[in-house]
Amino acid sequence: MLFAAKQEPYEPQDTLMIFKEDGTADLAAVTEINDERLYAENSVTSYSVPVGDYKAFTGRKGRIFLCGAELDAASDYQRIAALERSTVLRQITHFQGDPPIPSSKPIGRYILIGVAVMIFLIILKAV
Repeated sequence: MLFAAKQEPYEPQDTLMIFKEDGTADLAAVTEINDERLYAENSVTSYSVPVGDYKAFTGRKGRIFLCGAELDAASDYQRIAALERSTVLRQITHFQGDPPIPSSKPIGRYILIGVAVMIFLIILKAV
C-alpha cells in the first residue's frame, strides 16, 4: 500500500452507441441529457435521440446509451439535432435588445429658464 500507484479521479464520459440496420454502428459523446431527449456529438455528426428510443447501461468510465435504429431513424436523429442547432443559432443571431425609450425634450427646463430670464429682465428695468 505504501508504493501503490495513485489513482487519479476521472471525469465520467457518457457515450451514445447507435446500431444501424445495415450492420454499422456510430459512437458519439453525450453532451446533454434532459427529460425529453439525449443530445450527442462526434467529429462527423450529432444526434438528438428521444428518451424512449435508447437503453442506458453503466460502464467503467460512465454511462453507455444503446440505440438500435433503422437507417431512417438514424438520419431522423441527425436531422433533429441539426434543426435544434440551427434554431438555437437563429435565436442567438436574431436577438434584439430592448427598444430604446423615446426621449422627450425637457419642456419644464425651458420654461424654468424662460421665467428666470424674465425675472432677470424685470429686475434690470426696475434698477
